[in-house]
Amino acid sequence: MANPTLRLGFREPEVDTNRPFVDGAVQVKGFDLEISDFHGPETIDAWDASFGGLMRTKGKGKHPYVSIPAYPNRKFRLAYIFVNNASGIETPGDLEGKRVFVSSTAGVWARAALQNHYGVDLTRIRWCMPGPEAESWAADVEVEPLEHVSGPLDAKPLDDMLLAGEVDAVIEPNVLPSISRRDPRVRRLFRDYKTEELNYYKATGIFPISHMVTLKQDFVDKHPEAPVALLKAYRQARDVALDRLYGSDPEVLITSWVAAAIDEQRAVMGEDYWSYNVADNVRTLEAMMAFAHQFGLTREKLNYEDFFHPAAAALEGV
Repeated sequence: MANPTLRLGFREPEVDTNRPFVDGAVQVKGFDLEISDFHGPETIDAWDASFGGLMRTKGKGKHPYVSIPAYPNRKFRLAYIFVNNASGIETPGDLEGKRVFVSSTAGVWARAALQNHYGVDLTRIRWCMPGPEAESWAADVEVEPLEHVSGPLDAKPLDDMLLAGEVDAVIEPNVLPSISRRDPRVRRLFRDYKTEELNYYKATGIFPISHMVTLKQDFVDKHPEAPVALLKAYRQARDVALDRLYGSDPEVLITSWVAAAIDEQRAVMGEDYWSYNVADNVRTLEAMMAFAHQFGLTREKLNYEDFFHPAAAALEGV
């Protein structure tokens, strides 16, 4: 009897934790994989979902999905606050009174760090958001819609606005083109962002989650074994990615000290810092529930346990 097909979509297929699926190094036991780019959940069964997007649908009660505790994309977000050099912004507090673009899951984590870790008064910032997403998250917070910006990954208009000084700062999920090419007109807010992010982790214990692997509920109803099988495959894919960087294939990146960087991260965050389970990620999951409510993604604080498939959440291991 042929295996059922599991259609797996990737927002970022080039991410090292996803690539073992793409190149065939990892399969999902009991299923034939069909890999595609993510263009919405209509034509797939599972994908690396935006955590912020999941919070929105769950908060609105329109959530025909179930997640597994696999987090293929995690980034500290202090490195993704970009400023115009002419804006006079040198410290987080200097963002007050400035015009700042923000959106997406990255914006939730960044705003939370600015407010809770650095004491920035978010009500004194002139916030901008993409037109479809622009809405205030508190009575005393004003948000300006940018109709010509379609979403958080609409990099060119955002980059042009930052370079021209039309906005003083941008909080983005990915590095802006002007930052990548080291345009002297712009820079990161935190010049030594690595130290800032290390200190943030040491103070909070939060390792921000950007994407969480999610399946359609109707697919799980037909194939109840799928969540556990997919979680096991994601754990294997993560291990393959780490081995390619650290072990048997250390030449996948053109940098000389990959293994040293992994050793350093393990020294700070623990041997299994990229764990695919619930137990080791409770602090981060709880924080996202609180921040999503704080910034208006949900009307009330949700329970992280309600997102997960019970058998996948109970699976032992990391």
